[in-house]
Amino acid sequence: MLAPGLGLGLGLAIGLGPAGIVCAVSETHPVLRLLRERATHGTRPGAREDAQRLALVLEGGGMRGVVSAGMASALERRRLLDCFDLVVGTSAGALNGAAFLAGVVDGCLTSYHAAFSTRRFINPYRLLIGRAAIDVAFTLDHADERLDAARHSRTVASPIALHCMAVDVDTALADDLTDLRSEEDLRYALLASSRMPWIGGGPVEFRGRRWLDGGLAEAIPHQAAVRLGATHALVLMTRPLGVSRTPLPRLANRIVESRLRRLNPALVELYHRRASDYEAAMREIAAATSEPRPRAPFVYGLRLARGGPEVGQLERRQAVLEAAGQLALEHAGAILDDAGIATASAPVSTPPALPGGA
Repeated sequence: MLAPGLGLGLGLAIGLGPAGIVCAVSETHPVLRLLRERATHGTRPGAREDAQRLALVLEGGGMRGVVSAGMASALERRRLLDCFDLVVGTSAGALNGAAFLAGVVDGCLTSYHAAFSTRRFINPYRLLIGRAAIDVAFTLDHADERLDAARHSRTVASPIALHCMAVDVDTALADDLTDLRSEEDLRYALLASSRMPWIGGGPVEFRGRRWLDGGLAEAIPHQAAVRLGATHALVLMTRPLGVSRTPLPRLANRIVESRLRRLNPALVELYHRRASDYEAAMREIAAATSEPRPRAPFVYGLRLARGGPEVGQLERRQAVLEAAGQLALEHAGAILDDAGIATASAPVSTPPALPGGA
């Protein structure tokens, strides 16, 4: 039975999943079908039985990343890492993608409402003394029983390439930071992809260029995945249906514009376009999800239903973050269950369990 008044706006059959979560029943979508086939046969990167390239695409958005982390956790718990050929993320999505490749995105999900919700990571008052409000380096350096210090080496060693989207300050164009051969490369790529203007500090220098947050140009990098050769893309989105981008407060907006203008006036235009570009991307993903094209590339978007939790970019309320992450985990799990996607057979490249069974 369908729940009255509920829907994803994707033109799909709708049913109630766990905890009353609205989920799309679309097991025949090409992306879910490929994921199911690979999970069933236990294929791994470099030894595929098909000629397709499946991308995991992760949206960021500061602390809204807890949503894409929750969705990725549902994939991790089913040992589906080996089903993907590339991971493409922007900002917090890139950070979550790195954690997924290291086999610790479940621990990352927990950290969003624990260590990452503290003032050590987010403290807007630091702006008053000329320092960044967000310290992404803290999240990279943080280690606990569920986020081990060796996780970065596993990301670098993964046979599945990580692509971090960032904006080149001098060209005002999005670019793909990949071919990350060392932990230092990974660190700078993640810092570059997540360097929010003003709030996050000045540009990050990496490979002789200056970088800012990829969300200025490609908040949801599904098109980047296609440019990288993906025939199928599973997209994890962080805003519930019906929730649009909201502008910064007027004063903060003026400060950001001023900082961007000093770096490159073309960045201001990019900044002004980001809301309309974002909505266009959402419409494109919704259309591709509800009515798959007759041929590749195929895109399937996972998004919380209308009325889902709205997590702020600088959200620090632990209860809100925990609830949003859990809802995203259950929502993605319901979609996978409805598509018949169970735990993958014969996992190979999934990293070993952490010490202590974490």
